[in-house]
Amino acid sequence: MTWQLTTFSLLALALGLGFAWYERTHPSSKVLAMVATLAALAALGRIAFAPLPNVKPTTDIVFLTGYVLGGAPGFAVGALAALSSNLVFGQGPWTPWQMAAWGLVGIIGAAWAPVTRGRLPRIPTVALLALCGLLYGALTNLSTLTAAGGTPSLGQWAAVEAAGLPFDIAHAVGNVAFFLAFGPAFVRVLQRYRARLEVRWIAASTAPAVPATEGPPIS
Repeated sequence: MTWQLTTFSLLALALGLGFAWYERTHPSSKVLAMVATLAALAALGRIAFAPLPNVKPTTDIVFLTGYVLGGAPGFAVGALAALSSNLVFGQGPWTPWQMAAWGLVGIIGAAWAPVTRGRLPRIPTVALLALCGLLYGALTNLSTLTAAGGTPSLGQWAAVEAAGLPFDIAHAVGNVAFFLAFGPAFVRVLQRYRARLEVRWIAASTAPAVPATEGPPIS
């Protein structure tokens, strides 16, 4: 019970800090609308590919959102996508873990942007997305251990990881396939929208024109 309370407390703290971070960025109404749209798209992607276990474009969408928009929006899109899609799949003790895992994927995407200097190389990016799929599986597998009660042993953890490995591999392979299918185009779309969000309109001056000063009279 102590281990469960500790893990859930840390998980709640991490989610609270993530949303507080996003709130402290003071997002504009346009950014809020964009984050909500991307979270809905990520959730719908998960729902649409539900017949294929663990193969979903959600991780790619969250990662690329963080890559273009930054860590706070990336975290928000990932966490909200998990929460909203579980309205269909069912809420439970696994939901906070999924929120934290996809939120972390958004932060990793944001950290990848300065490393690549905005060039998004395909081979390193697909390798990182594959690792994100494995990381997501490792984190969400902890929800199974917490639900079991008691302090899990190393053997129990290894058994849960081994049982989930085929699904984690499917997740990783799906991430690679989805990125190759739409990743670069999706990034270009997000970059165009981000450029529009950064436009600042300056009102034209309404001050009356100053008449030209007349020169001295010619004698």
